Amino acid sequence: MNEKVVVHQMYEDLLKSYIEIKPVLFDLYIKNDNKYIDAILNEMRALSDHLARCYADNVSYETIHKELNKAEGHLKRLIYDCFKQLNIIFFDYVDSYESKYFGKHWLRINDGQFWTDYTSLRYEVVQSIEKAKTYESVDADIAFNNYQSAYVTQGKVYDLLTEYKRKLQISIPKAVWVKINSLWGWIFTTILLTAIPTIIWEWQTIWIWITGIFK
Repeated sequence: MNEKVVVHQMYEDLLKSYIEIKPVLFDLYIKNDNKYIDAILNEMRALSDHLARCYADNVSYETIHKELNKAEGHLKRLIYDCFKQLNIIFFDYVDSYESKYFGKHWLRINDGQFWTDYTSLRYEVVQSIEKAKTYESVDADIAFNNYQSAYVTQGKVYDLLTEYKRKLQISIPKAVWVKINSLWGWIFTTILLTAIPTIIWEWQTIWIWITGIFK
């Protein structure tokens, strides 16, 4: 296979990979308040720079081959950085969501099926990310497939939280009522625990007084 065919195939593979990752890049842009982090921007600039050098005047196929290799390396890092940033955004979101709205009512939604689905999907995300990190320097294809799997599963978690939003997020009046009930329960328990020793002591005193009369 001559150099012209080789570089042409490399360019096609590179372009195909970039087209595949573009929707994910756009999703990251939206989820990150319509901006990219510096690491993503730097990889995009480097990728574009090496591709642009392939179109210089009188450039040799050997030089194009080298530039495409470098561009491929930057694309790989771009993909990894993109997925990693999405992972950070995902876990920040669900952790914040849980801290705001989580309660025992989550366990009862849809007869417990919501909680089963939610925890299973979240665990699946973690497993895919851990496997992807393990294979990053060993097998890029396995790493990419697992990052992609984690990304798809994250989408299912977002959809699940949206689907059950009204049931997950207790309204302010209801949340206040739950807090009041909880407070009343605490007050009642405190009073009861305080009163029992007093009642026992008073009963003992009365009993001693009664038995003293009949002696």
